Amino acid sequence: MDILDSIAILIPCVVCGGRYEVTLKQVALSQKMMHDGCPVHDERECPPLYYAPLIDRQLAQDFRELWARLEQEAQAAGGELRLHGTL
Repeated sequence: MDILDSIAILIPCVVCGGRYEVTLKQVALSQKMMHDGCPVHDERECPPLYYAPLIDRQLAQDFRELWARLEQEAQAAGGELRLHGTL
């Protein structure tokens, strides 16, 4: 399981007042786009770029790697790592 698909940030929209979920995977993709040199510098031209600064890039990567280690430990014990409430 890619843990970044399972965790989201609830972001309020300043225009419509709604609240929308942005997964950590979406944030990571936005960060990759910027890191790879995407030439767009204004989120109005490319809305996903708005997500990039929501979470520190290294923190998200560290979290993904830690989750993978936890999955390996659970599997070694004959189990399966799950998010509570998603059984």
